Amino acid sequence: MAVSQLRGRSRHRDQREGPAFFDDLLAMAGSLANSRKEYASTQLENLADSLRQFGESLPSLPTMKGYAEAAAGGLEDLAGYVVDSDLPDMVSDAREMARRHPLATFGGSILAGLVITQLVQARTEAMRASLRPRSAAAGRRSGSRNSSRSRSGDDAESDAAA
Repeated sequence: MAVSQLRGRSRHRDQREGPAFFDDLLAMAGSLANSRKEYASTQLENLADSLRQFGESLPSLPTMKGYAEAAAGGLEDLAGYVVDSDLPDMVSDAREMARRHPLATFGGSILAGLVITQLVQARTEAMRASLRPRSAAAGRRSGSRNSSRSRSGDDAESDAAA
């Protein structure tokens, strides 16, 4: 019976420490996020400009142009929100949005995962491509050494035969 009481107290203490740990983690992330808000806002605005340029490059597809313009406007609104809001407010808003629109949150999570996967794959392929010329050049150099060695070995055999 004493063991079950200790377990109960331990669980109760863990439940109190869990939210406190999360709050501390959130505070640290908040201070880091506050220092990076301007950068994030600038990047979002740059992305919005790129989307607008993309939309303007599609004069034959007015529907796509409209979607690009709408997305660019949404990104600019998001950039303003990032600058004006603190991290705890953003987390609270994200939680509220997830409660109100679980299907949209699920779809957004899947979309974000696909985008991140594509970015990681593209970066990995770019890194591999940048390494290929070096390794190919190294292979040619070592191959030329081996071929010169085999030629000198062939020459030595022909000299020995003569």
